[in-house]
Amino acid sequence: MRFILKSFQGCFYEYKGLPKSIYFIVLSRLINSVGAFVGPLLTLLLTDKIGLSTAQAGTFVTISICMFIPSSMIGGFLSDHFNRKNTLCFLTLLQSLCYLICGFIEMSMAVPVLLLAASFFSNAAQPSSSAMASDLTDKNNRQSAFSLIYLGNNLGFSIGPLIAGFLYKNYLSFLFIGDALTTIISIFIIFFNVPETKPVFDIENEILNDDFERAEEGSVFKVLLRRPQVLIFGIISMLLSFSYSQVHFTLPLYSKSLFGIEKGAQIFGMLMSTNGIVVVLLTIFIIGKTKKYYATFNVALSAIFWAIGLGMLYFVSSFPLLILSTVLWTIGEILHATNIGVYLADNSPKSHRARFNSLYGIISGAGQAMGPTIMGAYILNNPIKNVWLFTFLMAFICGIIMYCFYSYERSKLHNMTKYI
Repeated sequence: MRFILKSFQGCFYEYKGLPKSIYFIVLSRLINSVGAFVGPLLTLLLTDKIGLSTAQAGTFVTISICMFIPSSMIGGFLSDHFNRKNTLCFLTLLQSLCYLICGFIEMSMAVPVLLLAASFFSNAAQPSSSAMASDLTDKNNRQSAFSLIYLGNNLGFSIGPLIAGFLYKNYLSFLFIGDALTTIISIFIIFFNVPETKPVFDIENEILNDDFERAEEGSVFKVLLRRPQVLIFGIISMLLSFSYSQVHFTLPLYSKSLFGIEKGAQIFGMLMSTNGIVVVLLTIFIIGKTKKYYATFNVALSAIFWAIGLGMLYFVSSFPLLILSTVLWTIGEILHATNIGVYLADNSPKSHRARFNSLYGIISGAGQAMGPTIMGAYILNNPIKNVWLFTFLMAFICGIIMYCFYSYERSKLHNMTKYI
């Protein structure tokens, strides 16, 4: 027991000494995610309160997903060309304004329109937020900083849906107003406590720098082609996102097929609670034990955990083994979520950092969007458990490719340092 306590104390120590602004970003993300009331209940709002059919609600969600592409690219462009902090604050305030209006009007078709606008502004703000975290850190403390931000997000999201559930039935307007107010508070924390982070550089001097974070001239696509490793990393992440999307699409259906409609829904809820508990309890410990490794190695490891955790569902039909499966794929989620930002920050030019984040979000998001569509069609004519075999193979192959990518990256760095 004493050994475990010492291990966790050592892991907490990793979060000491981070830039002060990072702690304010974590606090901001925590408050914002605690107040994320609307998102978890979106489908119910559209069908139960607005009166849309299931098909219409699905169309709405599809439109919202498609809007991510232009909104993210616009947000990335604004953040790289103008003040990052002001861009983040302005877009987030527009998002909160949309929610606030929803809290004071009757439930009508105006609400879905406002929700689409809120989604647009929220997606546009994400590249600024990610770029600011990258600007404030360096290669020595990025993994600790990104994991702390991830932990803050998940702590908040583990609380927000519970509050939203209580507000939904009798206090619907407070669902929107509460989301808006917590979003405003979170952005005020950034505005008053985090300085502008956009790097100042001389492009002529940057050419002499052999670091992948050096600033460059040209469009984001031209610069991306000069960094093919980022493109390869993004494609592998897209395939991994395709695999991981089955957690939210196939797993509830699989639970229903094993235990029936009512009990299956309860089991799925327990698995999601297990996911949240594992994230909260193990993130600090996992990061403390893996931060010394390359980000690519950790992503390869995450793919193997996904392969085993999701692949074992092909053979699993008991609740205890479903819990074990959830613990394993959640470890993979932690490793993946806390290392992708690190890799992007280490390989993105400071001049294009926000746009690189937006492009990566689009590439990996494509995998998440394709997953339900492709597997939904597959399930119509095949046993549902076959999905887990396919998921295992895809995640395992991605893990092997990512490990080869890591080996190449390590050997290249070794050769460079050998001649210095």
